[in-house]
Amino acid sequence: MILTNLNNYKDNFFSVIIIGSGPAGISTALKLEKYKIKTLLIEAGSLEDAQNKEDFFKGNIFGDVDPNEDLSLKRARMFGGTSSLWGGHCSKFEKEQFENWPIDYGECYKFENDTNKILGLKRYHTDFYYKKFNDKFNQFHRRYASKKRFKDIYYDYIKNSKYIYLSLNTSLIKFNGSQNQIGSMECKFKGENHQIKSKYYILAAGGIENSRLLLWSRRNNNNLFADSLPIGNYYMDHPWHTPAEGFINYNKLLKYFKNNNINREFYMDCLSRLYLSPNTEFKNKNQILSVALWLRFENKKNSNNNKNFFKKAYCVAPNFFKNYFEKNKSDDLFKFSVSLHQEQEPLSLNKISLDNNSDPFGVPYANLNWKISNKIKKTAQDSLVSLGKFLIKQNLGRISIDEYIFKEKYNFIFGGAHQMGGTRMGKNSETSVVDENLKVHSINNLYITGSSVFPTSGHGHPTYTIVSLSLRLGDHIKNKLT
Repeated sequence: MILTNLNNYKDNFFSVIIIGSGPAGISTALKLEKYKIKTLLIEAGSLEDAQNKEDFFKGNIFGDVDPNEDLSLKRARMFGGTSSLWGGHCSKFEKEQFENWPIDYGECYKFENDTNKILGLKRYHTDFYYKKFNDKFNQFHRRYASKKRFKDIYYDYIKNSKYIYLSLNTSLIKFNGSQNQIGSMECKFKGENHQIKSKYYILAAGGIENSRLLLWSRRNNNNLFADSLPIGNYYMDHPWHTPAEGFINYNKLLKYFKNNNINREFYMDCLSRLYLSPNTEFKNKNQILSVALWLRFENKKNSNNNKNFFKKAYCVAPNFFKNYFEKNKSDDLFKFSVSLHQEQEPLSLNKISLDNNSDPFGVPYANLNWKISNKIKKTAQDSLVSLGKFLIKQNLGRISIDEYIFKEKYNFIFGGAHQMGGTRMGKNSETSVVDENLKVHSINNLYITGSSVFPTSGHGHPTYTIVSLSLRLGDHIKNKLT
């Protein structure tokens, strides 16, 4: 149901209020609807991304990121949230990531069938997996969601729902309360401030907004939120870059798959990408983080740019090319690039804080401090060098690695648009903001969902895990209400 007037609903008419209509907020609302729980979903924007969103999402970036980076470009102020910016990539976290979470892998993904349904992940010949590729790498598989833009799928559905109420152009300003209890939330709707009350509140406003709104609420009510609660700390993103390119003998690569009994979910003619990730033993031995290596292939006869590339590559590996062209008559040599999708470890110095300037509604902008660690650099170096040595040993091909990977200081850094951390999940309030059920420590009726609760970032895209955790939260709230 779409609301046009908040004054028509008395206090506690809604059992739950969810702030934010992205994949996190909508997923929780859909779960609560199954249990016939009246839920108010508020969204700061409308059905299209606000043209003035930079007026609300301005902020400064400090650290290793380009200072000209615009924080508003990777955020959305509209129904459906950042699903409007999402390419549809889905993957699960590696099981080892959950060693640092207060819940395990099975608990996180306990509503897998519902998650697949919400994202439009249909069953086909393969699912998510990590399988051995060689002694250092696993091959992994990601899936693609058909329901990328939640607005197109779920607006009409919610419009006709009897239990989900949607209020657009409704901005949370701050939470109010005392004695470990949220008493009300102040919202801006149609130019006026409204106080709305409910039994439970769920903040699902996004990776940066969750921290920003909590920080502002604490500044206005420090008796409610403890100063020691690390709101905004341990921010993470996925550094994304393409630091290597190479060439490979496709037929030999297929023989490698066959001779090593690797179940091949990789075909040059339909999915010309191979996804690799260092295995646990290699990561532990080298003290590196998780990283995805995306090998993107292009046949030389189909590329106008490959002529110059192979001429340059001949200078790098003349013996390989001499032997190849003398012994191989078939045209199966492929160029490929290697993109890295890297894990960023949770560090307290990477954080979200409030700026001195405010948005049109008086809420301070968010500042972001984000520095790249030596461990991230070492991860890129070790994984690329290991891949190169593997290609040489198997005589499959060669790669050329950009020299910046080996410099002490990168000239630039690449944000992956995956804003994680800031309200991380954990067992104590000194190093986390929410508990294993996503409830804010010491607050009885406030929960947070979305990527901001991730204790670690892994290398995978976060949306699948966001939806999974949000469904789990909906189930928990149902148990609290019954």
